[in-house]
Amino acid sequence: MLVPGDNVNFDSTKKFKYLAPLGSGGTGDAHLFQDETTDMLFAFKKYSPKGTNNIDENYQRFIDEIKILFNISHNNIVRVFNYYLYTEAKTGYLQMEYVEGISILDFEPSFGKDWEDIFKEIIYTFEYLEQKKILHRDIRPSNIMIDKDERVKIIDFGFGKKLEIEENEGKSVRLNWPVTQLEGIYNHQSEIYFVGKLFQNVLRQKEIEKQFKFNYILDKMIKIDPSERYASFNDISQTISEGVISEISFSRQEKNAYRNFADALISHISYFNEQYELINDIDIILNKLGILIRNSSLETTIQDNSQLINCFVRANYNYNEKRDIDVVCVKDFYQLLARLDPYKQKIVIDNIQNRLIGINIFTINISDDDLPF
Repeated sequence: MLVPGDNVNFDSTKKFKYLAPLGSGGTGDAHLFQDETTDMLFAFKKYSPKGTNNIDENYQRFIDEIKILFNISHNNIVRVFNYYLYTEAKTGYLQMEYVEGISILDFEPSFGKDWEDIFKEIIYTFEYLEQKKILHRDIRPSNIMIDKDERVKIIDFGFGKKLEIEENEGKSVRLNWPVTQLEGIYNHQSEIYFVGKLFQNVLRQKEIEKQFKFNYILDKMIKIDPSERYASFNDISQTISEGVISEISFSRQEKNAYRNFADALISHISYFNEQYELINDIDIILNKLGILIRNSSLETTIQDNSQLINCFVRANYNYNEKRDIDVVCVKDFYQLLARLDPYKQKIVIDNIQNRLIGINIFTINISDDDLPF
């Protein structure tokens, strides 16, 4: 009888047929295998660091990569299925999704996607990593793949770092492709720079830089001075949404549902008392809205407006407690957001966040003259 805390060993052997080598990276070599039971193809990454120094540190880095990949789930990030560790020999294997594709440097759009679409997918993926407080730290063309369906796939987290609570940066890692090296500590703003530089280099090599409509975003991404660069990938995402909102076809009913809800939400926040955190995860927003709607199913208006505000922002704020936000207004917005495809969902949430950013932050400046003693 199993008791919580028991260690259970599953000793059944699985067989994989070796097919071909896939390439090598800084911490390991990848090989293609086929599962003989399911016929599925998998990429197995064998931990095989270059050089023999810092064996323990490099092995821990491999384990860190496993932890990172098992704690993220995103369509544009390579998926991990299993791992096999041999601690005594300081080696192991990662069983991952096989990405049938090519490096971004070798890619040419053909199925309807353009370079703007590829750029947006990359930004949105790094925005997700930013939300998860993960630094990739090895941003180079071979680690940004485009699969056979023209979908971006970010691979190789061998140099990745999961930032701990209150930690905002990590040690710098030298990249393995020609690009200006930044001084100082490596953080998410550094990733913004390197993603921008990488994409600019791709466009230049293909001689299509002048036609790219987000050049104004790239220019700001690659500013050497961090104060002139975007502060976050979320800021870039919102800038993209501002630039494409007019190109997206929303019906009149969808526009009304969005406008009525956004106006009601924004009008009920008087000011923020301090710096705040916007909620970017659409699944979390939908879940919170769904709970609020269920709890208000017998009401005509939202009984606690702070519960609605908390669906979109984590902060201390002053708000209008008057109960005049109709439940049907929230329900219409929820239904709109739930049925939109992910791309349109992001446009809607980014535009709400742009309006939230416009709300004042109320601060009290106390001088010596104001003190009571």
